[in-house]
Amino acid sequence: LWHLFNSHIWSTGQDAAAAIKKELQLLLPGINVFLDVDDLEDIGALETYIRQSQLILCFLSRGYLRSANCLREVCAALDQGKAIVLVQEADPAKGGGSLPELRAECEIEEVAAGLFGGGHPHVVWQRIEEFRVVSLKEIARAVLLHSPNYQGVARLPLHIPGELQQKTLALKGPVALWVSSANVGARELADELCETIGGITVVTARGRLTRARGQRGTQARRGSKSEASAEASADFRAEASEGPEEGGQVQPPATHLLLYLSEETWKDDRLVEQVQAARADKLPIVMAHETRPQRGGCQFSRFFETTPQVLA
Repeated sequence: LWHLFNSHIWSTGQDAAAAIKKELQLLLPGINVFLDVDDLEDIGALETYIRQSQLILCFLSRGYLRSANCLREVCAALDQGKAIVLVQEADPAKGGGSLPELRAECEIEEVAAGLFGGGHPHVVWQRIEEFRVVSLKEIARAVLLHSPNYQGVARLPLHIPGELQQKTLALKGPVALWVSSANVGARELADELCETIGGITVVTARGRLTRARGQRGTQARRGSKSEASAEASADFRAEASEGPEEGGQVQPPATHLLLYLSEETWKDDRLVEQVQAARADKLPIVMAHETRPQRGGCQFSRFFETTPQVLA
């Protein structure tokens, strides 16, 4: 009867649950999505509604696994062997949390083990439009793979109108992306960019920054900066062009600095000096904000509190 049962708690999941139903109906015409405000006729029949659904969406947000009715729905889905897709709220301001935090709310270990250890598909719910499209695509894929028409299909490539991955991205010229070992996660992101977009070279730094030789240097302004700060503002491009890359190849001059923003950012004091140096040398800084909780993602507002005053 129902292609998807949307299990959620009203206090932190109602707006997202309604948005998911509305968007899926646009993406998959004819889909039947159970949503309590539209379809619930008897609160005592939750287990029956679960039985009549092909796929159970568990929207994980604060309070979900403390709700008696939500636990009824989860237990019914597990007992009946229903296919489950986990959708995790990513925004702490909307009741989001990390998977360990959300799991800790469940006081029944058997239920927690079945829900989080059952190998169910996991989707992070994003609220920024370009990323929300990706979340919706993953939910739509799960719905289709658990429908009769796609029985036995292991992989199902999907493309959604307006999806960024469908657009051809190109750079105007070669890019040498400088990543710092003091910036946890930056190298991994840079490698992903290299695989996705051609024309990018990753430049790694080793040791302290060195002053430019044969290029414009940065002079210490006595009285306004300490000698250490002046030395830190030396030209990145000099070190990049003089130091051997892995494999013994000479690195090209850096054109940009990649600043990866996550919970780990600013825990290494070297990064502060390096960003100061990039700014002093007018090296363009590309900031990438991580939002995925499992990769140390956090709200951007966090950086108003954690960013060193010298950079703010």
